[in-house]
Amino acid sequence: MNTTDLTNFPQAAEEINFKSLLNCYCREFNNWSRYEGIPRYDQTLADCMQTIGHTSFMRFDFASIGQEVFAPLTYFSESGVHSFGFPVVVRDVATEKITAINPLQFTELVAAYSTENYPEIDSLPTKERLKNSIDNLALYLSHYKNRGHAANTIEQTFIEAEQSLILGHTVHPLTKSREGFTNEELQKYSPETRGEFPLHFFLVHPENVHEKSAVDYLITDYLKKEILKYADPASKGLLGRYTNYKVVPTHPWEAQYLLNLTEVKEMQTKEILFSLGEFGPSYTATSSVRTVYNAESEWMYKFSLHVKITNSFRVNYLHELNRGYDAAELMKTDWGKGIQKDYPQIELITDPAFITVTYEGKTIDGFSTSVRQNPFSGANINKNVTMIASLCQDGILGESPRILNIINEAAKRRDATVADTALLWFKHYLDISLKPLIGIFNQYGFGAEFHQQNMLVEFDENLFPSKLYFRDNQGYFFREGIVEKLEELIPGFGKESRSFIAETKIINLWGYYLLVNHLFGIVNAFGKNKLAEENTLLGLIYETLKNEEQFDTTGLAAQLTNSVKLMVKGNLLTSLNNMDEASAPRTNPAVYKTYPNPLNKHFFSKKLINPKGNETVFSRYFEKENVTITLRPVDIDKDLEMLHEWFHREHALKIWQMNWPIRKLEAYYRTLIPGDHAHSYIGEANGVPTFNIEVYWVCRDILGEYYDAKPSDYGTHQFIAPVDPKLKYGSPATQSMMDFVWAESKVGRMVGEGAVDSIASMMNKAHVGFKIDKVIEMPHKTANLNFCYREWYWAKFPAAKDFQNNPIIASQV
Repeated sequence: MNTTDLTNFPQAAEEINFKSLLNCYCREFNNWSRYEGIPRYDQTLADCMQTIGHTSFMRFDFASIGQEVFAPLTYFSESGVHSFGFPVVVRDVATEKITAINPLQFTELVAAYSTENYPEIDSLPTKERLKNSIDNLALYLSHYKNRGHAANTIEQTFIEAEQSLILGHTVHPLTKSREGFTNEELQKYSPETRGEFPLHFFLVHPENVHEKSAVDYLITDYLKKEILKYADPASKGLLGRYTNYKVVPTHPWEAQYLLNLTEVKEMQTKEILFSLGEFGPSYTATSSVRTVYNAESEWMYKFSLHVKITNSFRVNYLHELNRGYDAAELMKTDWGKGIQKDYPQIELITDPAFITVTYEGKTIDGFSTSVRQNPFSGANINKNVTMIASLCQDGILGESPRILNIINEAAKRRDATVADTALLWFKHYLDISLKPLIGIFNQYGFGAEFHQQNMLVEFDENLFPSKLYFRDNQGYFFREGIVEKLEELIPGFGKESRSFIAETKIINLWGYYLLVNHLFGIVNAFGKNKLAEENTLLGLIYETLKNEEQFDTTGLAAQLTNSVKLMVKGNLLTSLNNMDEASAPRTNPAVYKTYPNPLNKHFFSKKLINPKGNETVFSRYFEKENVTITLRPVDIDKDLEMLHEWFHREHALKIWQMNWPIRKLEAYYRTLIPGDHAHSYIGEANGVPTFNIEVYWVCRDILGEYYDAKPSDYGTHQFIAPVDPKLKYGSPATQSMMDFVWAESKVGRMVGEGAVDSIASMMNKAHVGFKIDKVIEMPHKTANLNFCYREWYWAKFPAAKDFQNNPIIASQV
């Protein structure tokens, strides 16, 4: 088995970025599955797996372009961010040749596979940015190790936490891409290297400066007073000569970009703009790179930066700047004071001022700057506060992750077990996040892009979450239902900032930013560090949302708990389609995909879909037929050859359509059994294998795409092997299947999709209570969509209502 050399920073960087790339793919595509065990009928793959030293893999099916990829799976996440080992390998379907694959080659495969749906796709720009990301990450890892930095300490200040996100986001393929920076500039301007630098200032004619401020003074006036303390004689001379000109700050890298623009050169020639140069206090980058911080300043500056960070040039646009100003004005009204009073555990960090520069009626984007409150200055410098993204980060170069250290220390301080502490910590987090944010949305109509990088958590003395901060004016929005109310407070509110969004769209944004990106990120961090089971934490989120439904007037909570799909941003596809999601007004800024809602796990039955072992799980004696029907999970080693023979019987060919080569059948079961979609069982009549059933969870099945599926819907497929009517035991077999499924309380209704030309199948279903709803056109058949409820089945077979399944006792008789 190959292991990562933690002193080989390029290799470590490539593997870290590859993991993010694979997780992006799993989120945006569905042609992947878990593969468990070493196959008996696929010797090439078996040899490869034994060489690698793994028996659990993620399989990516690129058969349409003649390839399949296997990635060693070291942790499967219920919330969707998995952990992988190496090497990742690709098999050429035609030649059977298996070779190691790197992230650039995987990206080529994805592009080739995606061209049918995205004909304009081009892998080259993405591969270039991916290479840039890997190279940059290698530099950061080297810097981190050689400078003796620590990203996993229990106590961290705001800026320490901002600059500790060394590995980047776990579901972005270009996590550290920064096109435009040289290596020297990476060292100087990156948060990961903790570089410090003064700002660059310009002096601009007042008619060319547009600014707003929700505080008692203009930021340009504030800056003019500030820089007089530091300016050189030449700059002081200009300030003294052009007393009505305004001081405009820029990021020093952006200043050089601006000085090369034709319009800026013309402004200099006309003496309506002067470059004063770099001076004054040193600032350092926060996690966004372009927002800078100084511990003594009451302001942070979010600059425009024409560096392509991940997918986008980071430029502030006027409507976004107005959003921050509007929000700051609103916070001064009774509306804002109400939020502060009712929800003190949430602090909204506003961007109350902004500055833009225009020339000949056009805004020069590089000057556009948002001015943000700095609540972590002065006496608050040493607050233990961190953004969620860095809190959820994996351990760096073999170190223990910070979240693990925090929970372990919190357990010691409480004199409690780690397991109990982790659950209590997470409940506290929901108390200060999910509950108040839903309340604010309902009472005040405010929502936002509550993702991992925009949310900061403050810890109390026991390292429990005590307060949340939300930043970033670009992510502020308000639901359309409160337009009139806010316009009464501030006439014309939102007109320039485009802040109002339809409720249905906001719910989709909530589902992605707050659930998938934010809360599920914490769930994942707890799960992979063995602090708590992910399903337990998902259950706590579900219960919290259900409890909030009684107070929720917008339908938000119910939509998040009942939806079988959530909308997510496809970072990989957005990059491959060369979209700049941060660009100015646009109709298609990014690719969005649907994603199975992990909260549906509340209705997931391990008994039906993930049974342990291969022992008997059901037994019932039918006196009339004098037969005992039992069910047990399929055992690949024991049952594969038998199932292969069954599916080649004549009556199986048309309907069952699984008359595959045995190698393909084995692959089917090795991907079916470990998944959360379906499970297969062998039914025995008086101890003789007689039939096969599959129980499937509809919201993870293709059927769920053809009607309004509920997370408590389950379906079944049934194949009876014998042809001799005396050996079929059709009614007892079907009743047993129904009894087995209905015994699970998580099942709300049973669903079927029998082919319309399978009269026998539909008659069998009708026999036990199913009723046809409508005909649906599926890719592989025209089917009768049919449903059954417990009451319908019990009406057909009243004795089933009182039946008690006890397979252990039955097996002992």
